[in-house]
Amino acid sequence: MVYAVILAGGTGTRFWPFSRELEPKQLMRLFGSRSLLQGTVARIKNLVPANNIYIVTNKKYFFELKKQVENFNIPFKNIILEPEGKNTAPAIGLCARLIEKNDQDAILVVLPSDHYIKGQHSFKDCIEKAIGCAKNNFLVTVGVKPKSPSTGYGYIKISKRKNGYFLAEKFLEKPEQKKATVFFKDKRFFWNSGIFVWKASVFLEELKARLPELYFNLIAIKSLGDIGKTWHKIKPISVDHGIMEHSKRTVLIPADFFWSDVGSWDALNAVLPKNKEGNVIQADCLNLNSAQVSVFGRGNRLISVVGAKGLIIADTPDALLVCDKNKTQDVRKIVERLKAKHRKEHLAHATEKRPWGAFTVLKTGLGFKVKLVEIEPKKRLSLQRHRRRAEHWIVVSGCAKVSSGKKVKFIRNNQSIYIPIKERHRLENPMRYPLRIVEVQTGNYLEEDDIERLEDDFRR
Repeated sequence: MVYAVILAGGTGTRFWPFSRELEPKQLMRLFGSRSLLQGTVARIKNLVPANNIYIVTNKKYFFELKKQVENFNIPFKNIILEPEGKNTAPAIGLCARLIEKNDQDAILVVLPSDHYIKGQHSFKDCIEKAIGCAKNNFLVTVGVKPKSPSTGYGYIKISKRKNGYFLAEKFLEKPEQKKATVFFKDKRFFWNSGIFVWKASVFLEELKARLPELYFNLIAIKSLGDIGKTWHKIKPISVDHGIMEHSKRTVLIPADFFWSDVGSWDALNAVLPKNKEGNVIQADCLNLNSAQVSVFGRGNRLISVVGAKGLIIADTPDALLVCDKNKTQDVRKIVERLKAKHRKEHLAHATEKRPWGAFTVLKTGLGFKVKLVEIEPKKRLSLQRHRRRAEHWIVVSGCAKVSSGKKVKFIRNNQSIYIPIKERHRLENPMRYPLRIVEVQTGNYLEEDDIERLEDDFRR
């Protein structure tokens, strides 16, 4: 049997300010109505039945990911939650361990969740060739012929050509510009797509030989319940560095489909259509005499650009990026600085998603915070209380079922209710359409960790 392992735990820091730690790139909609993750699942469903698709992700993405894939009929037990990210080798090894326990002949197709691919038939043909190679106990990687001397991708150097594949001679880290230029001109070099195909048993053999400590930690995991007991012992390492750079079984199959990891703003810019001035405009924008400029907007603000050249402009309600197109790999350094300064902009958008809906912070000040809260139909927040703040709720649209202390009330449009400090309370939407309320918080501490959950439908 063939299984898909989709890696969906990354954050996509080079896509800030659109990507945030709580809203990573793979869950974003960059092309049409589907997110990158949904596009990945739709693509592999032509080769692998839904019951055989596994998704590895961080537990903080579970509810949004579950919502995004529910129409694909993937069993929720196939969503594997890492307590914390440990890079690709442990994530793939964990799935190999869980799948191989039940199917010793399993072949795994390992896919990043956040890539953009055009050419479904070519993709299917390529993966089928890779599966054929994997049956002969090879570790197969899909290589992409470089289209530019990019410093944003790892490279693979090939040697001999065999029956439809090449022997992989070397895996190389993301190079500096001079080396990337040399690699680009040499026909023996391919970009590393991060797409792999192999038998679960063969991969575990390689783990045992190359990363024995990781192997024995994974073997100790007998079921999903064991992950939390063992995961803290595992050291982070990539599959490229830990296995592919050292194995003698690696082969490469060239991709004959269009591929981009859309890992940065310049990569996204490269795949989008442009006007005659070379501009990409995806915002409410007035442009005057600018060329080779890409403008992306997620808010309601007008963006005006005058006489600019070679820029990326990405605007969100709480953060704006203006970046030289040749420096987009450095956006991650901005994220690192935001983290170091403990600024919230690296973590979440002004609108934060929750399993029951979302909220947007409208205004903050000394001793108060104002939010717009939206609760999806038939969902409710946890039964909770706050130690340091009171809340005043005004219903804007819909009908709210409010539990406050021992009382239950239904609050409709233009009605409100006050929740005192330390009062047990719960907000619920009993209707079949969204509920929107304005929440005014008052107190001496107004952060999200001032929530004591007493009951929760989502087991947080």
